[in-house]
Amino acid sequence: MALTPDLIKNLPRSTGVYLMRSAAGEILYIGKAKDLKNRVHAYLGQDTRPNVPFIAAQTVKVDYIITGNEKEALFLENQLIKTHKPRFNIDLKDGKSYVRFRISTQEQWPRISITRKVLKDGARYFGPYSSAQATRQTLSAIGRIFPLRRCKDTVFRNRMRPCMYFQIGLCTGPCANRISKEMYDQLVEDLIVFLDGRNTVLEQRLIERMQRAAARQNYEKAAKIRDQVSAIQTTLIPQVVVGNTRTDTDIFATYRHTDQVQIAVLHVTQGIITDSRSFVVKNTQEDAFMANCILQFYLKDNEIPRVIYSDTLPENAEDLQQILSDLRGSRVSIRRAVRGKPRQWMNMARENAFSHGKKTETSALDDIARHFHLPAIPYRMECFDISSFQGSHPVASRSVFVGGEEDKALYRHYRIRGIEGQDDFAMMEQVLTRRLTGDESRPDLLVIDGGKGQLSACCKVLDRLAMAHIPVVAMAKPRGSKQDRFFLPGRKDAVVLPPRSHALKMMQRIRDEAHRFAVTYHKHLRSKSATAFLQGIPGIGPKKARSILMHTARLPEPSAWKPEDLAGCPSLTREDIDRVLAYFRDTS
Repeated sequence: MALTPDLIKNLPRSTGVYLMRSAAGEILYIGKAKDLKNRVHAYLGQDTRPNVPFIAAQTVKVDYIITGNEKEALFLENQLIKTHKPRFNIDLKDGKSYVRFRISTQEQWPRISITRKVLKDGARYFGPYSSAQATRQTLSAIGRIFPLRRCKDTVFRNRMRPCMYFQIGLCTGPCANRISKEMYDQLVEDLIVFLDGRNTVLEQRLIERMQRAAARQNYEKAAKIRDQVSAIQTTLIPQVVVGNTRTDTDIFATYRHTDQVQIAVLHVTQGIITDSRSFVVKNTQEDAFMANCILQFYLKDNEIPRVIYSDTLPENAEDLQQILSDLRGSRVSIRRAVRGKPRQWMNMARENAFSHGKKTETSALDDIARHFHLPAIPYRMECFDISSFQGSHPVASRSVFVGGEEDKALYRHYRIRGIEGQDDFAMMEQVLTRRLTGDESRPDLLVIDGGKGQLSACCKVLDRLAMAHIPVVAMAKPRGSKQDRFFLPGRKDAVVLPPRSHALKMMQRIRDEAHRFAVTYHKHLRSKSATAFLQGIPGIGPKKARSILMHTARLPEPSAWKPEDLAGCPSLTREDIDRVLAYFRDTS
């Protein structure tokens, strides 16, 4: 067999790394591409390199790993080549190790430097980075934002006057006591937060300091912090492919279709992604599904790492940990990827599982699952909305989409009980509690019309009912904006779906349906209440009351009505008009 168009047609048009394998499973060639499908298709004739025909003739399978950008693809390609040493990648081998930033936090006055070695010396290391030249240029940029010392300890201890770096603004001069220890330690802490990739946290801290400085009329200091924030926003790209951990790790991510489950496994060695595997199993609802998948994977002679992250934590995780620990000969831990690098790796694994498992034509449900990092396509989505007018006649509605289409037989109205005033959060909490304590089928995705407050109310209900596994998203438009934003639990920044995408249109449809259904019911209750009120007027029955409501829908308050306003109203006599006007005049 050889490389054929059939092997290429299901490849994604995404940035990533591809691995071309022989019939024996040997990796023949590893490459990177901005468009995986186009790049591999070039092996059928467009690529004129002399070794391409030999690679294409022996390739029977093409695996791939999707990355977030071309920079990650470059890092990953280099590391995979160094790990697997494919014979057709011989010219791309590189015996050098990557460079890293080192901050000597164990010293009284920490210094920043660039190194290729990672030692157990108490210092903090960040990286690795593939280009030493680019890293040195980055160090120069970092020095202007976080001016830490660079001189070696022997030079630092023997200096009495600041060096050239102090004169050009790349050092704060701790050797000559030009900065206090407290301020220097704050610089070190800020730099570590920045290199850890927590830019948002750092920016918030600096903005608060800038505001305090401006409040004290220290405008020069506030301007420096402003420039610091601006520089941080444009300096470094957070790195996903590499990390700082020395522990080998496997990351399991799943993507469910109606009939099958695609599972992607990323292997991380000392903080660097070194391999990827994917396999398909039949979709089943058995309790030990994920535990069986993980166990079968390692029973096929795959090396068991110390740490395993899974997006679906097995219910019998402790038993599985014990079995794997016995097989490995030392303790194995199975965890959820909550934050930091593990969470970034998990998102990458989910992206790969989605890409491997999606059908030829991607549906809007596939895109929703991808953008919101759902473990399965949201076959049943339910959207909830609150409608009231100044706290009167509060109601809620539920619209339901099944398989991407509205199912009006499942729409529901809810009348809010026992809540005074305009408390939308409490109303949402009441409605969701009533919905989830019923015996209906559970939704695959809850959609809340509102922002972070409504999302918190929903999460509170899910936690109380032990249903935190049900995915939820809140959608709202910020004030002054026409673009919908989506808020997820545990995520600070909002998700923005691509404009005019099918996923965005479907989310807007289900939200608009819930809103329409709620407003219609609210108007009905208000009309019913007003009709009952009008029937309190002598001589006015249900028919005349409805006629008055329809005729005066665009008129001002009843106390301001005049005889000519009610003239022409069907079913009303002159005496009826006089009684209505007198009634509102006496009660106003």
